[in-house]
Amino acid sequence: MSRLPFAKALFAVSIFLFPVVAAAQTADTVKVGQFTKRTGGTVTAVTNGDVACYLTLKDDRGAVFEEMAKFEICEQKPPLKGKRVALSYELGRVMSDECQGDPDCKKTRTVALVSAARIVDTKPTAPAAPATAAAPRPTSFCTPAETIVFACRTGAKMASVCASKDAGPTRGYLQYRFGKLDGSEPLEQILPEGQVPPAKAATGQNVPFAGGGGSWLRFRKGQFSYTVYTGIGNWGPKGEKRTKAGLHIEHAGKALATLKCQEPPISLLGPDWFEKVGIATRPDEDFDFPD
Repeated sequence: MSRLPFAKALFAVSIFLFPVVAAAQTADTVKVGQFTKRTGGTVTAVTNGDVACYLTLKDDRGAVFEEMAKFEICEQKPPLKGKRVALSYELGRVMSDECQGDPDCKKTRTVALVSAARIVDTKPTAPAAPATAAAPRPTSFCTPAETIVFACRTGAKMASVCASKDAGPTRGYLQYRFGKLDGSEPLEQILPEGQVPPAKAATGQNVPFAGGGGSWLRFRKGQFSYTVYTGIGNWGPKGEKRTKAGLHIEHAGKALATLKCQEPPISLLGPDWFEKVGIATRPDEDFDFPD
């Protein structure tokens, strides 16, 4: 996407950055506000946009992902394309996609912006080779051409929600996928079976909690429902902050199983993404976050 002539000045006005303590999650992800972000990858493309610099990267498993960054990252020397980088983030408010570059538009959204991209040594130290190299575990069941909306490992299986890059209330598609991680069998569940726009494929809601908040996204098939969720609140024994994330399965309104994420999930669930793709809830439905 090309940057408008006034974009850099607009960015200076419309973006507000504030420091965030990034809590470590796994060796390759970090929590920035409500966002779970990768800490590094190999840059395959650098593009100036209307309100930010856009980095396209590939992680060590070969999954492609995109991050928004401060404008100066696009102008960094030496150029980042083709380099392996370590990423640092901070939260910021940028102009909403709805504004379409209009400098008079006041709508904003909160994002996790790359604040620094440090080039790291691309010559890894070779560990002692195991007798049999294990195949890398997939990040999700989404393809490189799709957006990972949610991905959660539940033991030997995984729940993923994938969207087309052009997903919107009346265009593109949203799909829930569930199955074994090792790929030894076809996926157990794909909902909807066809390519259905997000607003018709699922329902969902953002819920405020003391000390945080949460979001859930529900797919249905007959009397069965499959709800993925993430949340943070004062749920500890002494009111400490705790996170919740997983997959909840019901039949005819009765709980059948709750599969909790065994690692921090990848998740875009939240008010910004729900608004972007038109996700809403029905008047007669809600969701109780499992303990």
